[in-house]
Amino acid sequence: MIIKSDGRYRSISIKKEGVSEMPEYYLDIETNAKGAKPDLENDEILTIQFQRLGTKTGETEGDLTILKSWESSEKEILGKFYSIFSPDDPFKFIPIGENLSFDFLMLHNRWKRIGIEVPLKTLIDHPYIDIKPILVILNEGSFKGASLKKFLRKEDGAKVPEWYAQEDYGVIEDYIRREAEDFIQFYQQLKKEIPLCRLK
Repeated sequence: MIIKSDGRYRSISIKKEGVSEMPEYYLDIETNAKGAKPDLENDEILTIQFQRLGTKTGETEGDLTILKSWESSEKEILGKFYSIFSPDDPFKFIPIGENLSFDFLMLHNRWKRIGIEVPLKTLIDHPYIDIKPILVILNEGSFKGASLKKFLRKEDGAKVPEWYAQEDYGVIEDYIRREAEDFIQFYQQLKKEIPLCRLK
């Protein structure tokens, strides 16, 4: 697995009784994108979802948490996640996901709009595990089409803004839970099989 911090590989050990050594969390967001392409400056974050995973196996170590803007506000969920993520404490929350650079950019911009200053470099240098490079390898080295949609039953998240406009919040939550379940199962498979790869 690729663990990035300050551009270097690091080995750490944080031991707490009853939990894994390194605090890995599945992380994803949903946005209210108005156009065909994301608008990093103006699209609102609708949900932030995360779930603790075991370091060695990727097994879940708690329930999926979904912070929902429609139950409070975007500002409220951004502030709450900031205190959980703790950008200045890099090994408290290690994100696991696909294409996390997008999530980081969105969080950076939306935090800034509500007066929370987190330097983009702090997020980029934060330890994280992004499976995007692995998807490129599985896609025979091609970046085009290298996404979870190709390997899983992943639905099109582009429908989320439409569901949000219709106030179909239950549909959004069901989609989020299925997406998290599928990603975690795939990540567990990677955790099991990648360590077996050796030069012969």
